[in-house]
Amino acid sequence: MKCIKDVDLYLKKTRILVIDDSLPFQNLTGELLKKFGVDSVEFASTLVDGMKKLHYSKDETLPAPKYDLVLFDVNLPDGNGVRGCEFVSNHAATHNIPVVVISGNSQPYIVDAAFGAGASDFLQKPFVPSLLKNRLGCLLKLRALGLVFN
Repeated sequence: MKCIKDVDLYLKKTRILVIDDSLPFQNLTGELLKKFGVDSVEFASTLVDGMKKLHYSKDETLPAPKYDLVLFDVNLPDGNGVRGCEFVSNHAATHNIPVVVISGNSQPYIVDAAFGAGASDFLQKPFVPSLLKNRLGCLLKLRALGLVFN
């Protein structure tokens, strides 16, 4: 499959949630995603805020997901992003949303933990813009075609 061929198509009209506590990283990532044609980029700086934006609460009542993809940092001030990834990936209402775990640390045990938690991909910070674009575009294309995340 030639996933990279038409990623621009799948990035358009996309809603992405970035869960990361670094404001400079949020600003840079937001600019890149907008440049790629992403329609809506929202941010959360903590695990709790990210889960709230995903509509998780103690009663577990969820409307339809409002994001097409989530970027989850590993080290958050109030918890581990890998655990958040695991919850999102295993929950019936959001299991079909691609989750990309991001970290400045690419030690094999961290990457392995991310994929073990259900991550669709792992990206090391800082990003190479073209790699970010192609990886996210491919995941969104696969999701749109119903080939994964079901």
